[in-house]
Amino acid sequence: MQVKRTLSVGGLATIALLLSWVVFGRLARASDEDHVQINFVGDQIAFEFTGEVTNNPPTPSAQLGSSNQYGYLTLVRGIDNLFSGTPHNETTALLTFFNEATTQESISNGPLRIIDRNGTTTIYLNSAPANFNNPDTFRAGIPVLIATLHQQVIVDTVDGTFTAVFENVVSSTSTSTINGVSFRLAQKGQAFRSTITGQLSATAPPPSGYFAGYAVGAGRQERHDQD
Repeated sequence: MQVKRTLSVGGLATIALLLSWVVFGRLARASDEDHVQINFVGDQIAFEFTGEVTNNPPTPSAQLGSSNQYGYLTLVRGIDNLFSGTPHNETTALLTFFNEATTQESISNGPLRIIDRNGTTTIYLNSAPANFNNPDTFRAGIPVLIATLHQQVIVDTVDGTFTAVFENVVSSTSTSTINGVSFRLAQKGQAFRSTITGQLSATAPPPSGYFAGYAVGAGRQERHDQD
């Protein structure tokens, strides 16, 4: 004999309520964790920036000298607006950066000086207006990305212009929020390459020079889980 089982209207309603609670509960928890993942894709512009550099004389720990490079991001692929107001400059920039690099080699070739440096790049969610008269204001915020840094700088000693290529590998990232949108810059292990053009200062430092440039994704150097 075949037994038919039926559910009452009230039973169906209870099951529907339970299912909706499970589904929407999971969606709510997921939405709390949602953020825009900004990956640095190979050969696509990841961000643009402008800044200044202050070169430091030799010390016992940096026998060929060192360099601090600092400024702000003017564009990031995936974020609509990087400024809190107008004008768009260091005082309204929401993302700032600070490079700390130690000179490893300095070679002269005719009018050119070629400098190799290693160090660290940190990008910050800025917490107060930055000021080029006080370089430390560019690292006063919350770190959102930290990367190792290698750079080659080529200086034309005749006209004081310089170009540089930076190679960075991301060592850590964290989720932050701009204009109500949560985002995460890159992933641990991703790499990016920056190209800049600059001009040495005509007056005594600081700063030693001014520059602007852009970064492109350079692929993944090593495999890591996200922080």
